[in-house]
Amino acid sequence: MKSHGIVAIIKRGKKYLLLKERRDLMFGYWRPPCGRMEKTDLNEEATVVREVMEETNLKVKPKEKLWTTKADTKVKTITFWSAKIIGGDLKIDKKESSDFKWVTPDEALKLELFPGTKKFFEKVKLGKIKI
Repeated sequence: MKSHGIVAIIKRGKKYLLLKERRDLMFGYWRPPCGRMEKTDLNEEATVVREVMEETNLKVKPKEKLWTTKADTKVKTITFWSAKIIGGDLKIDKKESSDFKWVTPDEALKLELFPGTKKFFEKVKLGKIKI
C-alpha cells in the first residue's frame, strides 16, 4: 500500500487545519496532514491516526472516507478522510511543516495548495463533498 496515501481533514467550527510544507518537493504549499500507508498500518484509519500524530501531535478518530483521487506526489492515489480531534495539543513537526493555520474553504482557495487539496476544497465549496 505504499502507493496509496491519506489526507486527514480536521475541522474546527467552520475552519480546516492546513500545514505549510517545508520539504523540497512542494516547498511552501499548504496541505492538510497527509502521508503514505506503511506496511505496519492495518488500514487507512490507522494511517490517518499515525500521520496526524506524527505531523501535529493531535490524537484523532477517523470518521469517514470523503473522496479518493489520483495523488499529486509520491503515491498513486490518496483518500481524504474526515477526522475528529480527541486529544493532544497542536504542535507541528518542524521537519515537515513550517507553519499551520485554520482556514475556511474560501480562505484555503486563496493559498498555494497541493493540487489535490485545491480540488478537494473546490468540491467542498460547491457542496459536492459534505463534512
